Formats: sequence, C-alpha cells, structure tokens
Amino acid sequence: MREQLTRNLEARAVHGDWGVWYRYTYGPAGERFFREIKDRQRLVASVCPKCGRRFLPPSLYCEDCFVEMTEFQPVAGTGTIDSFTVLHDSLEETRLAEPIIVALVRFEGVTGGCLAPLKGVKPDAVRIGMKVKPVFNTQQPTNSIADLSWSPA
Repeated sequence: MREQLTRNLEARAVHGDWGVWYRYTYGPAGERFFREIKDRQRLVASVCPKCGRRFLPPSLYCEDCFVEMTEFQPVAGTGTIDSFTVLHDSLEETRLAEPIIVALVRFEGVTGGCLAPLKGVKPDAVRIGMKVKPVFNTQQPTNSIADLSWSPA
C-alpha cells in the first residue's frame, strides 16, 4: 500500500526496525581491476578510445570525452609518491606496534593513482617524489586491495 503526501504536515513517524539489505559491487571496471591484481599480480588502467587518456583505478567512461572505455592496459614500471600519511594508531584507537605508512602513488601517463601501504621504509625516510614499485601479496591473498603494497624502487 502506498500513500502520497501532498503537504509536509501530513508526514508521520514510523517506528520499528527497518532492515536494509544490499550488496556492494565494484562494477565492471573495478571488477577487472581487482581480478588483475588477484590473478596476474598487476595494475591495469582503462584507456579512452577517443583521447587516449589512461585512468587508474579504471573507469567505465572517460571523464573528458564521455565515451565508454573497454580497453585495459597494464600499468608497468615505477610510480611516484604524490602524498602519504603515517598512521600511529589503529582504527580502534590503540597504539600500533609499528607505524603504517599509506602512500598515494601516481604513474607517468596515467590519470589518477592508487593508495596502498608503503613497506620497507622508515617513516622519517619517506618523501614526496620517492620512486616505488607495486608489490603483490601472493602468499596469503585476500583478493582485495589489501593484496597491494609499495616498496622502494
């Protein structure tokens, strides 16, 4: 049964539990991105067929040309740290035994970038512009973005 309200004074409260069920999906471009990490241990960017721009993480449509992107190309080589933060506390607000460095890395010729932990570097040694390479967890993969980290190049 549906009711249409024509005046905001007619609105009323409905009490009780409202269950909300949902399933979040990565979408086609995100699905491809995570499958490449899981299956091939590599990063991929989507490529615009009109202007040739490459996007990481991949997108379905070019933000400039508004055309669909169906081609994906590997993003190889080293990236550059564009920004970073050093985490000293966990999400539960407890002190970490060792700080975690999270870095935003961009690749030449690619629009966008990727966030992941930076390993093998002390917090006071991290610098904007530092060259890093992707490292993929193949020992105990989680099949998520947690399988990606950076190390000094």
